[in-house]
Amino acid sequence: MKLFKKQQLNERQKINRTIGATLIYFLIFQISALVMMVVLKKYAGFSNGLLHRSGLPYLVAIALGFLFVMIISSKKDWRQYVQPGQQKMKLKIFISLLLVLMTGQIVASLLGQLLEVIFRLFGLSVLQQLETATQHSQSWSMLLYAALLGPLMEELVFRGVVLRRFSQINYRLAIIASAYLFGLYHTNFVQSPFAFLIGLVLGYTALTYGIFWSLALHIFNNFILGDFMYFILQSLPPLVASEISGAILMLGGIAGLVVLLYFRPQIQRWMDLHQMPAPVLRNFFTNKLLITVTLAVVVLASLSLSTV
Repeated sequence: MKLFKKQQLNERQKINRTIGATLIYFLIFQISALVMMVVLKKYAGFSNGLLHRSGLPYLVAIALGFLFVMIISSKKDWRQYVQPGQQKMKLKIFISLLLVLMTGQIVASLLGQLLEVIFRLFGLSVLQQLETATQHSQSWSMLLYAALLGPLMEELVFRGVVLRRFSQINYRLAIIASAYLFGLYHTNFVQSPFAFLIGLVLGYTALTYGIFWSLALHIFNNFILGDFMYFILQSLPPLVASEISGAILMLGGIAGLVVLLYFRPQIQRWMDLHQMPAPVLRNFFTNKLLITVTLAVVVLASLSLSTV
């Protein structure tokens, strides 16, 4: 009994410390980006429009965030972050995972439409948040941030620090918890559900095949399905470009559903192999710090809602 209680205490401490680390990273990122915006506007003459298009504040924030990860991580931690997965990635699996990501986009889009209907009942709208979530990069610095360094840093934090620490408790908890925190810190009612869904895929990928492959999927989602697709279609009339990109995502999403059905036996075997006791998940979602952060993020996200 004493051993069980000690194990429970250790789990709670590990959960609390990991959530605390992500909160500190989030605050470092947000505050440093905001300070950099003020500096660029005041001392470099950046206009509001130029600041909106620039990725420089976020690149500085990433650098400071990386410094924080360096401080809290030992050599042993780094070996865990980048350790190879349990299985070797195959082209068939990689394409399948890409298609499942596209399914996540379709599901998140439907959730966004549902949220819009709900918020309109109260005279509010999430369309501004949707525009923010789907906006393409308008400068080379923003492209560097959104397509490469942003995904790299997010993978290091959420599929490195968070996933590996929680995997010491339970693999299924690690995937769910890292996906939840990944979605939470997007602070956007439209983007957060999507980030959570793809976070599940990225977490599974990092644990099974290694963080390199979750990074590759992340870059594909941000760059190929985002800026690259926009670049390819930008010469077409906006309506035609929208229909083509929508058709590509819809076909990919449907294919992703087929993939999930095809691999359903393997998914079930994985679930059976990695059982998760109910108290483990309860300890995470009833964590006082997590509840506080979640409520704070909901308030922050609410501030960016537009009125109808």
